Amino acid sequence: MKEIEILFVSNGYFEDMMACQIIKHLKKNNPFISFKALPIVGRGFPYILENIPVLGPCITLPSEGLVHFSLKYLLKDIKAGLISSFIKQIKIIKKEGRKADFIIVVGDIFLCALCGFFSGKKVIFASTAQSIYIRKIDRINIWLMKHFAKVVFPRDEKTTLYFKKFGVNAIYLGSLAMDCLEITGENFDIPDGKKIVGLLPGRRNDSYIKLEYLLKVVDRTIIESKNKNYELPIFIIVYSNLFKTEKIMKILKSLNWKFEESNERKRGIIGYLTKNKNSIIISDKFGDVLNKANLIIGFSGASNEQAVGMGKPVITFPIRGNLYPWDFFKKIQQRLLDGAIFILPFNEELIVKKIFSILKESNIEERIRKIGLERVGPPGAGERISLYIKSHFIEPYIYEQK
Repeated sequence: MKEIEILFVSNGYFEDMMACQIIKHLKKNNPFISFKALPIVGRGFPYILENIPVLGPCITLPSEGLVHFSLKYLLKDIKAGLISSFIKQIKIIKKEGRKADFIIVVGDIFLCALCGFFSGKKVIFASTAQSIYIRKIDRINIWLMKHFAKVVFPRDEKTTLYFKKFGVNAIYLGSLAMDCLEITGENFDIPDGKKIVGLLPGRRNDSYIKLEYLLKVVDRTIIESKNKNYELPIFIIVYSNLFKTEKIMKILKSLNWKFEESNERKRGIIGYLTKNKNSIIISDKFGDVLNKANLIIGFSGASNEQAVGMGKPVITFPIRGNLYPWDFFKKIQQRLLDGAIFILPFNEELIVKKIFSILKESNIEERIRKIGLERVGPPGAGERISLYIKSHFIEPYIYEQK
């Protein structure tokens, strides 16, 4: 049997992760399929972890993929090699796309059109950026999908129905975002009944500033719990292996927190932050933190969506130096996550008041879970999409070759 070649193209770290969910399932019992990947943004670490050959220049740009938000980002990216990198990527799409049997695009409509135009082939498109909850999808986008995609896997059911109304071959098979959560069942030795707040500083360059803000909120929560005789929740910070130790230590020192290393790293407990007999757990098990938490404080669109998808209420607020323009981020999160996200100004007293209010509210997770199921979707999309691709494209293609 002739080997089937599939080229995956994606434009962001999270999109790379979602693409790998499809790859994992396509790999199962299909040794005749080979894969290559072209990450348009970043170095494609999720593909590397999945042992997929990564093509392209793979440079990390100053904007970290957020170039469309600011002229300043654009100029910095151009200086860092954006244009030459993009030209090389187009050449790879032309060469590898024409050679591949199938092209699977995970990302936005621009990437779908780019791959379709330069490869001369219709692509399989997992649309991760478009949602009718965020904004009305214009006719140009609809035309591009109909012209360049064989099939579209939208991110939610309502958007799928909207696409179908205009003749797009759209099929809803669940949430790739929720597939990216690995839950092992770790409980961090926290007693049952204790309230838990997950803190998500993220993994971009502004994460250090976010960590500083989060620690200030923790400090204020400790003070308020003593003043009002409230039970203090357990705090868990999600740690990224991209963090630079010296930068974190500088922030901790400025706020009088100390780091204590853990001997339980295999369980995902990196260590603890301690201050005046209070402690914060540090963990690299993102899925387990979301699973255990009663409330999340986060700043990333994707992570906030995953939290809501698991039925967790989310608090967010503006910080100085945020890579996202705040007004844009606020608008998108409000539209997409509806009543599941609480968007506040940065006022420590106000934020802490909302923390205790949410933790005291009964049945809030049940209400949030309904919103998450509708707007984020259920897990399992990676397996269902791979089965659809195999039965509707790969198997008929093999039969034609015989």
